[in-house]
Amino acid sequence: MKYLAVDKARKIIFNSIKPINKTEKIKTIDSFNRILSEQVFAKRNQPSTNISSMDGFAVNKKDLSFLPKKLKIVEEIKAGNKPIKKILTGDATRVFTGSALPKGANKVILQENCHQKNGKVLINSYEEEDYIRKKGEDFKKDIFSLKPPRMISSNDIALISSMNHKNICVFKRPKIAILANGNELIEVGENLNDFLLPAATKPAIISLVRKWGGIPIDLGIAKDETAAITTLLKKGLNADMIVTIGGASIGKYDLIYSSLKKLKFKLKFWKIAMRPGKPLMFGSKGIKPILGLPGNPVSSIICSEIFLKMSIYALQGYKHEDFTMNMILGENLPENRDRKHYMRARVAYTKEGDSIVIPFTDQGSASLKNLSESDVLIIREPNDKKAKAGSEIKVIPIK
Repeated sequence: MKYLAVDKARKIIFNSIKPINKTEKIKTIDSFNRILSEQVFAKRNQPSTNISSMDGFAVNKKDLSFLPKKLKIVEEIKAGNKPIKKILTGDATRVFTGSALPKGANKVILQENCHQKNGKVLINSYEEEDYIRKKGEDFKKDIFSLKPPRMISSNDIALISSMNHKNICVFKRPKIAILANGNELIEVGENLNDFLLPAATKPAIISLVRKWGGIPIDLGIAKDETAAITTLLKKGLNADMIVTIGGASIGKYDLIYSSLKKLKFKLKFWKIAMRPGKPLMFGSKGIKPILGLPGNPVSSIICSEIFLKMSIYALQGYKHEDFTMNMILGENLPENRDRKHYMRARVAYTKEGDSIVIPFTDQGSASLKNLSESDVLIIREPNDKKAKAGSEIKVIPIK
């Protein structure tokens, strides 16, 4: 059977999800990783006036026709203070890094090229560089802006704050309802026996939803009964998206598929050409998307990295592209089969200090231990040929 390719599945998901288009105004300091919803224009010039980029003396170049040159110090300007006196012929002003320059000054002489004594400064030499940051050199008032949709980084927070915006408008965080399914599952911390498992994947997915800007809604655990699953799925309809964990395979007790059909969800695809994560499911009811993750913990978490992350950002009007990079492979890899393979791997270092990537021997979909120890996912396309140690290979950082 030929399964849907990963890239096609991602395209279907992105084209199917409609942004919730709800916005809110929040403090800039609280906007890390939020998605900008309105264009933000600079309220000021940066710098707001011509300033010195070094400690030294502000002068007019006309006074430097010959050296050494002695000039009268008429003022000292600290950063944040307004200049009072204009530079006239034969004048100099003591300035510091960030000091506003007085009128008439068009060059700063580094203090190490000067000798100061009795209210005068002797200039012995100067650099070709003027050491002046021009008004609006970084950004200009009412001209420079940040445009939506944009994921706000800590660097953006510094920039927006420098533009003098205390508050900005962002898309609201989408509500993501999460339902685990399986008779063998109990909540973490409850009494176990040899036949039951803690629902360990659900807390991981909840944490990832928060990381990617969503608000997780824990629907709990549904037993393998269509009525129980349907009841909890109905509660999830109040959220912006539903995520199920498990129950999406073709076993006798895998009932998510039949429950969704009962609730009149329309499935866009079921099963993809990916390892781990073949039994992935995606559909919708109206504009309400649902993503059915595999039951195996590793498959579920890796599928979340590839599909759930982009879904949560799409709900916020943002197209997320996975960040990939090339690394040097530390071990030989066999040829890949007909499914795209995301291999767990760790980063190590050679004796020379060069970074290499080492795939784990056990790539089974139930091995959480090596997923916890993984730094990256190695991307192997369908039918990739053997890869030799020392060759470059594409990876996705996951830490």
